Amino acid sequence: LGLGYNLDYFWDIKELNPPANIVTDFENYGYDATEFASGFTFNFLYDNRDNPINAHKGNFVNVVYRPNLTIFGNTATWRSLTVDLRKYINFPAGTKNILAFWNYDWVSISGKTPYLMLPNTGGDPYSNTGRGYIPGRYRGDDMVYLEGEYRINLSRRGIFGAVVFANAQSFTEQASKRFETIAPGYGGGIRLKFNKFSRTNVAIDYGFGLGGSQGLFINVGEVF
Repeated sequence: LGLGYNLDYFWDIKELNPPANIVTDFENYGYDATEFASGFTFNFLYDNRDNPINAHKGNFVNVVYRPNLTIFGNTATWRSLTVDLRKYINFPAGTKNILAFWNYDWVSISGKTPYLMLPNTGGDPYSNTGRGYIPGRYRGDDMVYLEGEYRINLSRRGIFGAVVFANAQSFTEQASKRFETIAPGYGGGIRLKFNKFSRTNVAIDYGFGLGGSQGLFINVGEVF
């Protein structure tokens, strides 16, 4: 349990090449040339994973409540909450293959969140949600995200591996404030271990999403 402080400042905000004669979601939501967010955070963390870089078993829970009050310099009060849940299972038992699950929920509790601070694809601390889509592809007041990944060991020493993954994300619509659509993503990748002691991998994945969305995603360490 603990306290923190977050400060975010964006400047020179503008929309590049918007479609002619169409009011975009960016314009409809409303924005200024600068956005400022300041607030303390209340944090809860539980982590019994055997390795935080590349877990083979265990659970991870992180809850962060952030009230951004006018007394800290905000033009208006708004509050947000994030809940990060992860679970890792050896499957089949006795192997080095891992079945991993991730749930990331991000909600705006009250007030009007600045546009660039809204829940969005890839907006988690390590920019890893939504493989298959460009960061910021979806955005809304509230976000629900689920992902599952199967990590397969391909060599006796664990130097080479592969993964397959699938995810789904949903955001509340601007007009109805309801979850109305789900954007799935899926793909696969390879793992190259360069530090056996820490189990640090280079993760190279290729993901696909709706509407022809696709891309290459690279991480040092596992995605989650």
